Amino acid sequence: PTQGGGHYPVTVVFSQPMPRRFFSASAFGGSLAVAVCTALVHLARAQSAKDGAPTQGVIWLSSPGDCILAAGTHSRVTWGAETLPKCQEICEKDRKCWAVDFSTYNSYPRCKLLIAPPAGATPKQAGISEATCSIKASQLSRYAFNGRLGSGAMGSHTPVARCMATFNMQAGDYNGCDFQGLKMSGTDFSKASGVGATFSFATLLGFQARESNLRGAMFERTEAQKSKFDFADMSDSMCIGANFRDASMEGVTLTNAKLADAHLDGAVLTKASLQNVDGEKASFRNADMTGADLRGARFTSASFEGAILFEADVTGASFKDADVTGTVWGFVTGFDTVDFTGAKGAPSPDAVACTQKAAPCNPFG
Repeated sequence: PTQGGGHYPVTVVFSQPMPRRFFSASAFGGSLAVAVCTALVHLARAQSAKDGAPTQGVIWLSSPGDCILAAGTHSRVTWGAETLPKCQEICEKDRKCWAVDFSTYNSYPRCKLLIAPPAGATPKQAGISEATCSIKASQLSRYAFNGRLGSGAMGSHTPVARCMATFNMQAGDYNGCDFQGLKMSGTDFSKASGVGATFSFATLLGFQARESNLRGAMFERTEAQKSKFDFADMSDSMCIGANFRDASMEGVTLTNAKLADAHLDGAVLTKASLQNVDGEKASFRNADMTGADLRGARFTSASFEGAILFEADVTGASFKDADVTGTVWGFVTGFDTVDFTGAKGAPSPDAVACTQKAAPCNPFG
């Protein structure tokens, strides 16, 4: 974001095995857009800079301005690279290189290689022209960078017809589009594709997204009460702090999604897939999760009061320090593998018998 509240344009670049080049907002479309956004979802996710930066199938995310170095890190200057693609090429195969800062300093091309993901990008500086901060895309980079990354130039901030928000967006191609902060209540997004799209801080009350493809989409702090995501693919999505209260999400796929601090009170999640989700401090009060797949899910300090988990698969799930008071269990698979350490209202040892009942039972009486 700029100091004035606006946004800098951002460019997405995909390197080998695809041709290395920049894609303007107008050119970013079709099957190529799908390939780029899909690759973003499947990137290796390093947990720290010491684990090494990506070197295979690298996707470059670029924003105007000099890179802001993370605290305690440094960069090294390479003067031989005369273009940004050449600068990226030097960094690409180097596991110690997380980003490049390319600019022209007093008419001389300057390529700086960063050993850690940058914290953001600065506005243009005196004596430096066309500065570009370009990072290797990864989950670590996404968290570290304070500003818009990905295809953030799209959506309402640019005149890109493909990414304009309307009431009828059925079956459209909105991969990588930016709808951040927009008011899209009641919009019909059914069967549309929004792989890698951004809906963070948007208002999506009554949003219709049945059978849509929203893999890797961003829903941070989104207001989506009473929305409909039935049978949508939201795997790898970022839903931290999102509000899905009373939403209809039957059969939705949320595998590997980030649901920390999200609100799904009263939501219908029957037969939903929540495998390996991070639901720390999320709220599922009175949610209907009948037949849901919760294998390997982490619900540390989450709230499940009155939730229905009849016929759910909870193999390897963790409800550590969660509140499961009044949660309804029955015909539950993997009940004996669940971690209830410190959980409030945790089932008694005899509660496993609930898995043998033909109707929902409450182990708390």
